[in-house]
Amino acid sequence: MQLTRAERSPWTILGLAVGVQFGVSVIDQGVLTLTGFIKLDLGLTAFATGLVVASFGIGRIAGAYAAGLSADRLGEQRTLLVGGLATSAIVLVAAVMPLPVFVPLMVLAGAAGASATPAGGRLVLLAFPRSRRGTALGIRQTGIPVGGLVAAATLPWIAHVSSWRWALAAAAGVAAVMALPLLSLRATPPPPRDPGPQQHVGRNRNLLMLTAWGCLVVTGQYALVAFLALDLNQGSGLTLAEASIFVAIANVAGIIGRVLWGLVSDKHGGGSRKAYLLTINFVGLIGALLLFVVPRTAPMVVIGLIVALAGVALIGYQGLWITMIAEVAGPERVGAATGFAITFVASAIAVSPPLYGLVADLAGTYRAIWAVLAVVLVIALVPACLVREPGAERA
Repeated sequence: MQLTRAERSPWTILGLAVGVQFGVSVIDQGVLTLTGFIKLDLGLTAFATGLVVASFGIGRIAGAYAAGLSADRLGEQRTLLVGGLATSAIVLVAAVMPLPVFVPLMVLAGAAGASATPAGGRLVLLAFPRSRRGTALGIRQTGIPVGGLVAAATLPWIAHVSSWRWALAAAAGVAAVMALPLLSLRATPPPPRDPGPQQHVGRNRNLLMLTAWGCLVVTGQYALVAFLALDLNQGSGLTLAEASIFVAIANVAGIIGRVLWGLVSDKHGGGSRKAYLLTINFVGLIGALLLFVVPRTAPMVVIGLIVALAGVALIGYQGLWITMIAEVAGPERVGAATGFAITFVASAIAVSPPLYGLVADLAGTYRAIWAVLAVVLVIALVPACLVREPGAERA
């Protein structure tokens, strides 16, 4: 029996949204874990392999805003269900195709998978009151790093015993299984739209400031994921496998942070979340500075604590960020606003690893990345300070 959103527990709806985000993330981040297998099997150069595994992410950039508009105009349940199942089906077909067909199909799958965040965020936003919204959207955002951890733990093993194509097919199967429970939720029409002229979300000053802030802070997340292990390998003499443990620590801290920042902003924010946005910025800045100045001869426990501090801010920021975007946009425009912001943040994700890698090449050390990141986070304080929350504007 199908139940409407109003008849379902908000926590059940949250579980459905987390499930779809988890399934899409197993594909999105799972492709990256298969990089080595794809390179060896297809005999590609490192540059060509990078382009191949980036194809899903390129599709997300192209599809995020359209997915947000679809969620606002057609309904979030329809957009989330169709997007999740289409992503799974396209990836399943791509897994058996030769390279010239594989790449465009993965771009198309990424465009379909872009629906997970704007539509899933809108679904959760409308299910919870403001006093619990930060916690709920923070939990929803944990589907991304948890999906990445599961992908990293399983897909390379499947590729090792069979092939990367079977691993990708398995990821597609997970995405389908996670999307199907949405069939039990009867679609409800979106709220009536104002018949007057609609301002484009790109003219929303607060949204622009939050988008700029997200583009700067997200570079810290991918600096940690891409270069922390290499830095510790170079400076501390750890093997890459040993250094990867610290990347896992950063990710676990990020999962905790995505819930923590939303929870404290719900409980102690007094109606304001901006103070916690600034706190995240400062915590991330302290983490970057400590990664730069603390010698690699320091005890590994100290390094681990610094990495956790950086991770709880630079990976854990997304829950609070998405919540603030939803609130400055309002229920009618939350899908389009989220899609708009993600389009630019996904672009920042695409360019940040090569730019930080260039910094390391020019400086001759990976530690230089953390100094540049600290400068980026100082700059991020500017748009963070310029954000005006809807409650503050009314006051």
